[in-house]
Amino acid sequence: MCGIAGILYFDQKTEKKFSDHAQVLKTLAHRGPDHQNYSIIDGGTLFHTRLSILDISPASNQPFVKNKNHLCFNGELFNYKALKQNLGKLETTGDVEVMHRLLETENDLKFLNSINGFFAFAFYNESLKELTIGRDRLGIKPLYYYKDEEKFVFASELKPLLEMCGPQEINHEQLYSYLRLNYCAGNESIFKNVHQLEPGHYIKIKNGKVIKESWFEERKAKNTEDLFELMNDAVSLRLNADVPVGSFLSGGMDSSIISALAKQHHKNIHTFSIGFKDEPFFDETDHAKSVAKHIGSHHHEFKLKNTDFLDNIHPFLNSIDEPFADSSALNVYILSQLTKKHVKVALSGDGADELFKGYNKHKAILLAKSRTSKMLTSAMHPLTNLMPKSRQGKLQNQSRKIDKFKKLIGHSDKVKQQFLAQLSDGQEANALLKKRQSSAYFNSLFKHSKTFHSFPLEDTFDLEVVLKDDMLVKADRFSMLNGLEIRSPFLDYRIVNYALNLDKKEKINRNSQKIILRKKFEHLLPKEVFTRKKKGFELPLWKWLNTELRSEIENKWLSKAFVNAQGIFNYNEVERLKAKLFSKDPGDSAARVWALIVFQNWFIQNKKYIA
Repeated sequence: MCGIAGILYFDQKTEKKFSDHAQVLKTLAHRGPDHQNYSIIDGGTLFHTRLSILDISPASNQPFVKNKNHLCFNGELFNYKALKQNLGKLETTGDVEVMHRLLETENDLKFLNSINGFFAFAFYNESLKELTIGRDRLGIKPLYYYKDEEKFVFASELKPLLEMCGPQEINHEQLYSYLRLNYCAGNESIFKNVHQLEPGHYIKIKNGKVIKESWFEERKAKNTEDLFELMNDAVSLRLNADVPVGSFLSGGMDSSIISALAKQHHKNIHTFSIGFKDEPFFDETDHAKSVAKHIGSHHHEFKLKNTDFLDNIHPFLNSIDEPFADSSALNVYILSQLTKKHVKVALSGDGADELFKGYNKHKAILLAKSRTSKMLTSAMHPLTNLMPKSRQGKLQNQSRKIDKFKKLIGHSDKVKQQFLAQLSDGQEANALLKKRQSSAYFNSLFKHSKTFHSFPLEDTFDLEVVLKDDMLVKADRFSMLNGLEIRSPFLDYRIVNYALNLDKKEKINRNSQKIILRKKFEHLLPKEVFTRKKKGFELPLWKWLNTELRSEIENKWLSKAFVNAQGIFNYNEVERLKAKLFSKDPGDSAARVWALIVFQNWFIQNKKYIA
């Protein structure tokens, strides 16, 4: 796991070439604290910062240059040992040279379909004077790019890219989408003209021509393998490292399955969980402790006070590279920080909810079609209408969910997907903005998949938007800020294929979710792991915004002076939202205000990059 960046001028003889190499490496250093370097290519530069996981010797440092071919690689090839068998003699023991050899010997990038892993890479062939960049099939690893008439620029994150291409204008269509989802989604970024390379795609640049193509080959076929065996192998592959490996353990089904399988391969596996000492409603550490005892792992429980979280909020906010307001990212940030003291790699349960229909919204969409559910909801309406709605307690949260469920009834599946994905509707988002935006870009996120085009939108939307743009961004950015690599066995491409080709009734019915996971793994874990209701990885956000952070909301981030001088938001609507937050019936206003805080703090921190 590393950071990559690069710049290539179409006119190799230009005298305008970017030369502040040290600054690019500095902005990428957190992604690769073990080694930073760059190499000069015809008409440009490639940059790499390394987090050493496999073959931690200097021999695998990057840019990896051999036979006048330059490779910058971010990711892991978990099946590199199998891939290297037909490559002849190699000089290193890791996966970097394997990737280098494959890229220089294979004529067709379709070979990437044989890779079990995640990656973003840049490969420069001096003989052909050709630069190729590529991204893995799910977009687990990030890759931004920019091009104009004179140059092509790419990077793992926005800051190093902007150091090379200069300040850019804010993309207000993406900002509108961000205000609705609380994260930047799709293949555009928060900056105009800065894009994300689509998962499963590559770009080739040669003779000034920039060509983008897909390398990914979809696989629609009847499942013939056993899910338990596939998962067992996926976990085994991801335990392979030349540094200590552990596993995140929340006590929920997904992380418990991963940790239990890991224990079977790694007798001394360490597990890690984070909890709230002052907030029992949000704390699940007892569940994690119970699972750890059952599987016999060396368990580390980080039970933190509110002050521990609050002490981390400003470093966390200041580190955000692109506006991202899924508040549970703070948990990932702190958990990664503490876990890194013990291991350099952690397994996670990411992907299971998206693949096997584990979210509450999946159940809601199913139940919204039921006449009984409609009748019960109507009957409860007078009572829930009187109750306060928020995420801060059991009754308030239940009332919030029932209120949201009522609004699903009678709509198409596409409208239901949009409604359940968003925290603000289009009217609310536009009310906040001084310049009204079209919903065309936002709506485009809910159109049928480009990558997994043979499968229903119902099965691919979560994979290509919720997972790629929320869950994987959260895992990648906030673990890498602390020099920790997260590996997700559920996102092994064989598991993804299995889940997409699985009959819906094997995933969900009116009474149960993730049915096949319960069936295949119930013998590994205590019964309560599979019977306990799902709970999100949430924070007592409303409480913090009303107390310790209120002064900064009023006097800094959302002050009248700052908002008016900035000229992006409508202060009257900001004031109305603040009033809702500070009331006794806040609804989802805490999450919406948090989105504004994240953006405002990002705006302050990134002024030099904003045109």
